[in-house]
Amino acid sequence: MSGWLDRHEEQLVADDQLAIAAHLDADASTGHQFLARQIWHTAQALDVPASGHVLATGLDAAVLVGTSAPAGHGRTRNMWDAPHTWRAMTPPRWPYPAFTVDPAPEPAGARARGLFAVQVISQVGLDVHARSMTAWNYQQRRFHEQLAGGLTSAAPGGLVVALANHTILDTPRREPWEQASQVADFLGAARLPSHALRTDARCDAPFDLMIFRRHTDHMSVQAPGPGTELVVPATVLMQGGNLPVNEYYQPHRDHVLGLPIVRTDRWDMEHLTVVDSDQAWLTRLPGVLDQIAQAHAPAAPARATTGVDAQRTPRRAIRARSQAGVEAGPPAQATDPVPRL
Repeated sequence: MSGWLDRHEEQLVADDQLAIAAHLDADASTGHQFLARQIWHTAQALDVPASGHVLATGLDAAVLVGTSAPAGHGRTRNMWDAPHTWRAMTPPRWPYPAFTVDPAPEPAGARARGLFAVQVISQVGLDVHARSMTAWNYQQRRFHEQLAGGLTSAAPGGLVVALANHTILDTPRREPWEQASQVADFLGAARLPSHALRTDARCDAPFDLMIFRRHTDHMSVQAPGPGTELVVPATVLMQGGNLPVNEYYQPHRDHVLGLPIVRTDRWDMEHLTVVDSDQAWLTRLPGVLDQIAQAHAPAAPARATTGVDAQRTPRRAIRARSQAGVEAGPPAQATDPVPRL
């Protein structure tokens, strides 16, 4: 039996390697640029100082801080490579782009610049279903290492924004979340649909945009802000399957930007798909992030209504667009399998 299990794991590892190769070969820079604009708007709404340092880690890190990497530069070839890191200053005119960006990626810890006002973690393989235990365990462990490092190097009140595979939130691993809760609050999340960034059939896992804020001296773990209970996440089983999903999405159903469905693959393994054939997430995501920011933004003094605040520009409307090659979703009358309150 053990020999059969070993061979089965080897086949799953090979399948994972093909999926990661497709993930790395696809150009997702346009989607990352859109996400960066939304992240900067949200950081502004949460009163991140405009003179703070920024760190972006992972795929398209240069795009996430407001610049473009040279062609073919800084590309990782597998999920076990060290993540590429780009540093910048927060934009003087929000929300995008940054105005001072290092000309080349730096290895982590190459040059100390103090604490960071904003950090963006873009997980390698965020839209890939890891089927082998080898890849799945690495995906989980590596993310929590990155999150812990990001929270440690965040300035008091600084933000860590993570783009990560949905299984990070949907896996009840208490210890790393409990450690994170000692230094930060969870402000909220949005679940982006399958194929939001890449159209390749192997890149069909939904992923989450999560926002954390480092405690300041006056913040207390015993008295967190509203909606921060997910720092130590709990899960419930989806209707129509045995997959765990994070219970945050029960009262925040509108934060799931598509129709969640349980599907079974050729390995007879269940996995989560979030269908959004019309790409409506492009217009819905800004509103979700505005909700999160409004719930957690510091109280601001009243301001005169005359004049225009150039620093607080409204989000630009995004026209929904279709993606060639994306699998069509089920009919609109399909049952929503997210557990209801």
